[in-house]
Amino acid sequence: MKKIHILYVLIILLFTNCNNEDYIAPSGYFSSFLWFTSKGFDASNYNTNLNSYVGFTDLSKNAISHSWSIPSGTSLLENTFSEKDSIYTDFIKEAGPLTIKEDLLNVLFTEPGVKEIVLNNVFKDSVAESTKQEDGTWLVEKTFTVTVYDDVKPAFQILRGTEIVLDIDETDMPDISNQASWKKLTIEAGEELVFLDKTVVGQPNLRTWTFDGGNIPTSVLDSVGVLYNSLGNFSGGSITSSRTDVESAVSIATKLIPVNIEVIPSTKPFVINGEIVENESEVLSFNVTGEVANVTGEEGNFTVHVVNMAAGFDQNIPVSSVTINSNDATQIDLVLTQPIFNTDVITLSYTAGNITSVDQRNLASFSNQAVEMNFQGAMNIDGYTGYEIEWGGSGNQFKKANTEGYFAQHNANNENGPLYYFRDDSMAFEGNSSMKFETPAAGIPTLARLQGGQYGNLSPVSAGSYIPSVWVFIDPATTMTNIQYNFTASVEGTFNFDISITEKGKWVRLTLPEVTLPDLTAGRFDINITENGQNDAIVQKLWLDNFDLLILEDR
Repeated sequence: MKKIHILYVLIILLFTNCNNEDYIAPSGYFSSFLWFTSKGFDASNYNTNLNSYVGFTDLSKNAISHSWSIPSGTSLLENTFSEKDSIYTDFIKEAGPLTIKEDLLNVLFTEPGVKEIVLNNVFKDSVAESTKQEDGTWLVEKTFTVTVYDDVKPAFQILRGTEIVLDIDETDMPDISNQASWKKLTIEAGEELVFLDKTVVGQPNLRTWTFDGGNIPTSVLDSVGVLYNSLGNFSGGSITSSRTDVESAVSIATKLIPVNIEVIPSTKPFVINGEIVENESEVLSFNVTGEVANVTGEEGNFTVHVVNMAAGFDQNIPVSSVTINSNDATQIDLVLTQPIFNTDVITLSYTAGNITSVDQRNLASFSNQAVEMNFQGAMNIDGYTGYEIEWGGSGNQFKKANTEGYFAQHNANNENGPLYYFRDDSMAFEGNSSMKFETPAAGIPTLARLQGGQYGNLSPVSAGSYIPSVWVFIDPATTMTNIQYNFTASVEGTFNFDISITEKGKWVRLTLPEVTLPDLTAGRFDINITENGQNDAIVQKLWLDNFDLLILEDR
């Protein structure tokens, strides 16, 4: 028998030592109402997975009558299954609705939804939770509420532009043995496919995509664009959907993405793709629209023009090496012959030569493309304004916005909210999390403040000149126009970011003009969001990550 059943037997022996129906108590022998379930003594509201069971035991003393009622969508199990069993179909005794007079019963939940198991006991004397009836007996009617969660069943789509090229619902079960018959999709090198999670059944809270042949191996986003830059044949990968936020009802399911992707040479131009950036080692990098096959001898075809007006510097700096990035074959890295500084203004030009793609296209010329310079921050120490540290268990989780170092002054004390601020590990620009700001339907209150800890202890800032910066992801439905960061001990330390024209639906870096600050060794660092100029009565939502004061390098 299962270990839980052995526990039932011990408890029954301890409290009853016999069957209530056959036992007539001596005069004056006490009565009591007591129950136990496989979930314990201390609750009568439970969560469970579909096709799982809950055991119930009536431990009452000296009931005149006794019965259990189980509803439709449940079945009574024989008590003969072992701890090795995980499928209980062969042990079904009878399907509900039923009335049962046994003391111990195991109920299998075969239908999702809220199910009520009712215990009715009648006593000669008053007992806990009883009410007196007209005939002078005492009735206890105890209801056990079980919320039954369906199995998670992934569903998803693949889009090519606006065209839905694959639509898999929760009933589809792709099998790798049938891969030869899967849909074939032919795309050109450098094309993007968008994978969209449509899972509803089972109420999942997380998903993980895995991709074969794409520019990213995995993603946790609900909608993700994947570039296919390498020639060849690839499978679609898989999606794993998970429900991890319901105690005692975790569910995880993985489904294959049944598509065979053939990547062929592109008919489009081979050009620069996105921004040119400087990294911490002063390497200039940029991506192109396809994987690179050759960059040999191309140093002289690049022109790096550097201007620093404050230092009186205006000249070209030669390139010493051109390489294909070892981690991303669509990225080209340039090393220069002289140092550069983030106060420089740099442009990059290229005269077409022999940089070729894997499908034999030549990189097109470009001129005077701005370089985004690298800045190190003074503020985001140990993930303080990157919200990397999850709430550790002390203090109120909701007041602390689910993170450490903060006190969300206008948050509620419990999960029912409103929780204007809450650390979100499903959305981040960098690292493992960001700070979500979300209002109720009434919109932004007079003031919603995320109150920081003592920044002198967390992220001290030395006197100097800085560029305030923050990354923001604005929900497309949001109409907000401004957010404010504020050092409470510095009149110079109030930073107002205008987000009225910021692009929505993607991470965007916001910066302000250079500011000069004193040493900051006391006070707090707060986020203030007010209804001023943004008082629409709608849900307002955005995410914030990596606020920082960017350190300037003088030439």
